[in-house]
Amino acid sequence: MSPALIYTDLDGTLLDHHTYSFEAASQVLAMLKKRGIPVIPCTSKTRSETTHLMRALDLSGPMIIENGAAIWVPHDWGLVRPEHAQDDAGGWCHSFGPPRGMIRRQLAILSIEWNNRYQSLSELSDKQVAAVTGLDLANAARAKERQYCETLVWLGTPADRRDFAEQVESLHLQCVQGGRFVHVLASGGKAEAVNWLHRKICAERSEYAAAVSIAAGDAENDVAMLEMTDLALLVRSPVNEPPTLKRRGGIVISEALGPAGWAEGIEALIVRAEKESDHDRLLSKRLDNHAA
Repeated sequence: MSPALIYTDLDGTLLDHHTYSFEAASQVLAMLKKRGIPVIPCTSKTRSETTHLMRALDLSGPMIIENGAAIWVPHDWGLVRPEHAQDDAGGWCHSFGPPRGMIRRQLAILSIEWNNRYQSLSELSDKQVAAVTGLDLANAARAKERQYCETLVWLGTPADRRDFAEQVESLHLQCVQGGRFVHVLASGGKAEAVNWLHRKICAERSEYAAAVSIAAGDAENDVAMLEMTDLALLVRSPVNEPPTLKRRGGIVISEALGPAGWAEGIEALIVRAEKESDHDRLLSKRLDNHAA
């Protein structure tokens, strides 16, 4: 049985913020794979981007995409497809709200006041996206393939962004700040998606029935996810101060940055998860013996 399920942000967390390298985490990723501990991306990236990265990372399970607006699960994971989930390329996709087109129509209400302070990532050329992100042209094109949220390059001030977020929320949408971009969702979010998927995995896969949930992230859009899992890893960023968390227990804050900090923190949390799992098994055995 796996002691844990790991839900991890990618950019700035498992991937270096500037180079997108995960080399510093490669040994820990290999160790987790050998021990049967799933690593599930929970990212602002698109399905196309995440699929491409999972091949490089040697991951083959579910993925939470576009800031938790949707979840893709491969058929071979054996999870029951929800009634309204769409079959999609060897798996099924469960979305938490309507598609990106609806979000764009809602944002059009604010366009007169705000359209000179942001640009839609999907409306930029591949070269422009590459310039903003540091991605190559192929990955820049994948980053534009948004289906469930609208991603914005913010051109205004931080104060402008806070005012914009308030107006977006008045339209019953969510506005979250990632490591690079502002993301507008109709519903869902990383915390809701992780909670939904973790419950489903634990209920439908017996080997994960008692698995501890571990989240890893580095930015404001990871905070809710980091607050709700059993254990959490806050990875230090080279470009942002660590976001403030309310939780006081069950959290590790890395010393190293990016993937090196991810590797450092995940190793520590897996040791803790295994101890908690061993304790729970021992307690269960004692209760069973007492009942007998």
